Amino acid sequence: MNIYEIIKNKTNIIRENRKTLALIVHPDMTITAKVPENADNDHINQFINKRILWAYKQLEYFKQFQNKQEQSYISGSNVLYLGRQYMLKIVQADSDYVSFSKNRFYLYTKEFNNIEYNKKIFNTFMYNKAQIIFNKELINCLDNFKDIKAPALKIRQLNKRWGSFINNTIILNPALIMVDKKSIRYVITHELCHYYYKDHSKDFYALLESKIPNWQEIKHKMELKILTYK
Repeated sequence: MNIYEIIKNKTNIIRENRKTLALIVHPDMTITAKVPENADNDHINQFINKRILWAYKQLEYFKQFQNKQEQSYISGSNVLYLGRQYMLKIVQADSDYVSFSKNRFYLYTKEFNNIEYNKKIFNTFMYNKAQIIFNKELINCLDNFKDIKAPALKIRQLNKRWGSFINNTIILNPALIMVDKKSIRYVITHELCHYYYKDHSKDFYALLESKIPNWQEIKHKMELKILTYK
């Protein structure tokens, strides 16, 4: 299979209310072509063909990040929390809980050798941490949106998305607890901009850039960081 077939087979075409065409190569090695609703197929193919080599180079760049470190939930393994890597220590105990001390997470468990059991304990701990931190960062971000009624916030597993904004509710991916607070604020700010613009129009990105001028750099670093972990 040549590079033209590789790129075209990977490209997911999304038609939306926009005037221009855009080709996006994501860090997870997927490709999206965003095109106007009335764009004809010949025009779309010509557009993609002109960007084949660029897209292939992007795929090659992101390939180096595909060998993910797995959070194995055994003593001595590493976990990612708020942008930093920490060691996880598993401790046999009479009750289940997680604590943090001296740059280590301690997972106290009644079933020392049960990886799935311990994974559930730790993920519950992280989910509770996410609720506290995400809500706090939402309050911080709302300072830049004085005319918005404070939205509700929910945490839900999302497929290939960091967040969404629906019916004045922000939904955030729990995996965001692994990245730093600057990245969390970027995702929340991105979703708050959808209060004004439902799609990713030129006006949407102009508003986002007015709130976070370096949002593209933050997004890029965040996705590379988070995608190094399963």
